[in-house]
Amino acid sequence: MYSYSFPVRYYEADPMGIVHHSEYVRYFECCRNNWLDDCGYGVAECAADNIVFPVAKLDMRYKYSARFGDVVTVTTEIEEFTGARITMHQQVLNAEGKLCVDGHITLGFMNSKTGMVMRCPEKLAAIIEKELNKQ
Repeated sequence: MYSYSFPVRYYEADPMGIVHHSEYVRYFECCRNNWLDDCGYGVAECAADNIVFPVAKLDMRYKYSARFGDVVTVTTEIEEFTGARITMHQQVLNAEGKLCVDGHITLGFMNSKTGMVMRCPEKLAAIIEKELNKQ
């Protein structure tokens, strides 16, 4: 499991100081991007290799509100990798460890030049398989 922590920023919250529900999708994406960077094949390199990750499915359950000033931790864990898509379990927890959001996302692989769906490139597949074996 990979985790990434950061403080909730002012612009992510509503006037009551509660994080807007749409921000959690960004939190999930930020954690996945940092995970790829830490694996040694970051989003910038994927983009240079014409690899993008279209969202096929996203399911989120909101449990507790994060607030402006909270330090949240986002976790990412691979649930399934078929070679054609990857499903990840992601969560957002507040500093006390209370679950704010629980979600699952399924991503595909697409060539950004052609717009064609493709199987996961070998270099990235090897990284994903290595990460799966750690779990």
